[in-house]
Amino acid sequence: MSMSRAMSSRIRPAFWWVAVVLLTVLVALPAGAEAQAGPLGNPAGLMATPGPGVGAVTLAWTPAPNAAAQAVWSVRADGSGSQWHNAAGDTATLAIDGLEAGGDYWFVVIASQPPAAPGEMPRWSGWSNFVRATAMAAPPPAEADTAAAIAAGGKHTCYMQPDGSVQCWGANGDADKGQADPPDGAFTAISAGYEHTCGIRAVDGQAEGGPVECWGDNSSGQSAAPAGSFAAVSAGRAHTCGLRDDGTAVCWGSNQYGQTDAPAGRFAGVSAGGEHTCGLRDDGQVECWGDNHYRQSAPPAGALFYAVSAGFAHTCGVKRDGSVACWGANSDGQAPASVAGDFAMVSAGKRHTCAVTVAGEVACWGYTHSWNVADAPARAVSAGDEHACGLRADGAVVCWGSNRYGQSTLPFPSSDTYASVSAGGSHTCGVRTDGTMACWGHNGNGQATLPEGSFQSVSAGDDHTCGVRTDGTVACWGDNGYGQAFSPRGAFQSVSAGETHSCGMWTDGTVACWGDNGYGQATPPEGSFKSVSAGWHHTCGVRTDGMVACWGAAEPPEGSFQSVSAGGAGGWPHTCGVRVEGTVACWVEDYNGADYHGGATPPEGSFQSVSAGEEHSCGVRMDGTVTCWGYDWNGQATPPEGLFQSVSAGGSHTCGVRTDGRVVCWGRNGGGQATPP
Repeated sequence: MSMSRAMSSRIRPAFWWVAVVLLTVLVALPAGAEAQAGPLGNPAGLMATPGPGVGAVTLAWTPAPNAAAQAVWSVRADGSGSQWHNAAGDTATLAIDGLEAGGDYWFVVIASQPPAAPGEMPRWSGWSNFVRATAMAAPPPAEADTAAAIAAGGKHTCYMQPDGSVQCWGANGDADKGQADPPDGAFTAISAGYEHTCGIRAVDGQAEGGPVECWGDNSSGQSAAPAGSFAAVSAGRAHTCGLRDDGTAVCWGSNQYGQTDAPAGRFAGVSAGGEHTCGLRDDGQVECWGDNHYRQSAPPAGALFYAVSAGFAHTCGVKRDGSVACWGANSDGQAPASVAGDFAMVSAGKRHTCAVTVAGEVACWGYTHSWNVADAPARAVSAGDEHACGLRADGAVVCWGSNRYGQSTLPFPSSDTYASVSAGGSHTCGVRTDGTMACWGHNGNGQATLPEGSFQSVSAGDDHTCGVRTDGTVACWGDNGYGQAFSPRGAFQSVSAGETHSCGMWTDGTVACWGDNGYGQATPPEGSFKSVSAGWHHTCGVRTDGMVACWGAAEPPEGSFQSVSAGGAGGWPHTCGVRVEGTVACWVEDYNGADYHGGATPPEGSFQSVSAGEEHSCGVRMDGTVTCWGYDWNGQATPPEGLFQSVSAGGSHTCGVRTDGRVVCWGRNGGGQATPP
């Protein structure tokens, strides 16, 4: 879910190191100070953070009481390169630069007291704890203004725009819980939980920090944020945690497993997961509390981290060496003990994890269904229950994964206008109004890799695509295991790509098919046709007299039709057509005519067109609205409101062209097939 980051290190050296360093310090005290038999006070709580620049380390501590002066002594871990850095007696922070970038150093603060009498030497008071840190090797990835800008929740997504306003999409909760209905106004950070969302309100004159406001489900008190100012917030499944401005953690909501019983002390970051919470201490150690059934609250001993993210039942963090370590539930490979690489951030979801490297590359693992993750440099990523979203380097938002509730369909459509669109198995292609073509989604077989030329129509099949060029020639590309991507010669009116075969209609109205013919689907009958449609292992066409002919499948019903669409895959091949009077008829092959998912059971009313997908169907009614029926597990049969000129049902997603030419898609988005460019 949410991720927090810090870069610091605090290690207590072995006893022999203490002895050696103390002797060195006593010998090398700055001029004007003398050692005393008994310390009068010690600086305390020394912490080190790499940066703010390359070759720099920032120290913070509590000065000794009444210290007249202080000095920081630094030495490389190998004992070389010792230096003194002077500071005033009340100094509590000091940035030391000029160190070797990436160098490993020890630091200690020495304090002196005022002279006992005028003219006497200052008296050495004592020393702080020793702290070890690495000087900044490179500027840290930009994060403060981008990591919280995109937040993937249970079944919804929220985006904080550059002006601080928040926009959300996807599921909005049963009984209108409202997790996707953000309040007006500006925020500085957001975090999406399962069915609630929280953000830190912007305060005039402050770059960060402010009151927390939550919206959505509050059945466990997870949206009832306490008063006061917060520096960070993280929404979990039914609880929420935040960091006060002083770094202390506060949690609220469900506490069934102790997930809101935050330990005392200062944290650099906090992340609320399913029923557990993890925090990142200033020294890089991770501390977790709450449910530990899967060991999700048991971080690896001795490991130091830059970032930590608590998922549903697992946790992941970015270690100091840039690799990712995960612990907890690993049923789908979401929590490997180690992932090599140079990572800048990580986000743990329900059964998957995503991370961004320092170079901006996105990697996801676990239950990902062969997702096509963001293929452009990203600044941040956020993993939800069954989807993920990223923020590209150019500020664009991209989402992938489940889209059953519209959580992966961005609410800001492309400005491109299209003449037609075709939804395939896991990819989509469309012809723009200017004649250019675009394809998006899965491209494992090259089905979304466009050939050169201008096209008048396109048809996306299962793993291949065919199109008719403006000169009437056909081009096919993608999987060609059965010859389905063979490009025949001659001039065509139209072409249709099925699962493993393709069919086209010549300019004289006759039909030619190529590819898999195991069921006779590539052996068309003689005669002239008005249209043709290739489906799973069957093909259907409308003859010039309005009658439908099918081959490789069961006989169609009697009567005259305007159009026909062959769909179905796996065990439920079905076909739908629009009769001349506008009603829709659908039929199923074999299986005693059973319509197991309802894709062949159309609603009443008149339609302009119909499209049969894998296990669902959609049609454009006479008033321009879209109605879908059948299998809806991924939301492919839940169309958005508005008016459309055409619709195309694919494998587990659907796309349509609105009356203004804009393309909108809904349903599964694992490969980005429901996200038009």
